[in-house]
Amino acid sequence: MEAPANSAGRFYRPELDAVRFLAFLLVFFHHILPRTDDLQIDHYLKGFSPVLYATANACGFGLTLFFTLSAFLICELLLRERQRSGTVAVGQFYIRRILRIWPLYYLALLLGVIAALLPGFNHCRLVDFAWYAIFMAAWRSSLYGVIKSPVLPLWSISVEEQFYFFAPWTVKYLNRKSLFGFCALLILVANALLGHFGRMRVTDNAVWFNALVQFECFAAGILLCLALHGRLPRLNLLQRVALLAGSWSCWFFACFQLHCRFPDGETNPGSWPLIGGYALASLGSALLLLAFLGINPKLLPRWAIYLGRISFGLYVYHGFALGFVHHHLPAGLGIARISYYPLKILLTLGLTIGLPFALTILIATISYRYFETPFLKMKKRHSVIESQPIAGTD
Repeated sequence: MEAPANSAGRFYRPELDAVRFLAFLLVFFHHILPRTDDLQIDHYLKGFSPVLYATANACGFGLTLFFTLSAFLICELLLRERQRSGTVAVGQFYIRRILRIWPLYYLALLLGVIAALLPGFNHCRLVDFAWYAIFMAAWRSSLYGVIKSPVLPLWSISVEEQFYFFAPWTVKYLNRKSLFGFCALLILVANALLGHFGRMRVTDNAVWFNALVQFECFAAGILLCLALHGRLPRLNLLQRVALLAGSWSCWFFACFQLHCRFPDGETNPGSWPLIGGYALASLGSALLLLAFLGINPKLLPRWAIYLGRISFGLYVYHGFALGFVHHHLPAGLGIARISYYPLKILLTLGLTIGLPFALTILIATISYRYFETPFLKMKKRHSVIESQPIAGTD
């Protein structure tokens, strides 16, 4: 291990911005790629189609990566704050989180309500948005199923907010040994629930959207932070590649072999596959994070670091971009009439993946520059340990 190249009052690792962008990219592909039986795909890929479906489901663990990274950073920053000042300023923590999340979050909810009133989008009841407004969307989705709205991905923000409810208090009052015990408790509760859900054969939605289940990956992030003890891993390229391979292997095995994600129409695999699958999801996220930590930022593309800095906007807006392309462009733009199959596939990928991806980046860039930046500047004034710089101002 080596000490991080940060002053006592600053902790910023550009490579973690690249991880943020990678996490978003995985979630984006999870929402684009087919995750269950498709007759055309089965026809062309034949025996390899289950690999594609498992890959698409494994990409969903990009959200697990977001959670693990969030827990790692929150724990690291709060521990450094406690070491520097002797305590944790809980009020300042909540002000920083509110300034970072609430403006864009509630703007997205407003846009979601407007979209629900427009022709071409699915209509949702106002009470559905009310669950989101009070950060209870995860429980709403777990109990009653998902809503068909561009704001659906924001359910994960409610899980983050529930983590923030206790995170600063635990770091303020618990020593490192007690924090290990706290993580063990989170993992125990998550696995007890997974065992129960497996026995009851509940739906995938009831499992995936349950906040207590997702807290297992938050525990993984905290454990990684505690294990590193404020230092960076000193790893060579081969070791980092091995960690990345191990990370993807965990995610893929969890979906391909254990079937811990089972879309509508598929059967709940039972208690032990769920317990094992979600454990591998958390482990894979921790391994990927470890693989990136300590990389020389000069080796990373500047565009990846920038896109990581605006990744919150990318995540928030991608549902709107996908919905717009799906509902408001002419059906296939005549692609179905093209007889040359490779060209048809290329154009289809450009229309269904490239166009919404580019639109997401455009909207997120504008939003970051003209809407989020003023709030980020206010947030910076409440920082005890400086972290991510504001893109375009550093």
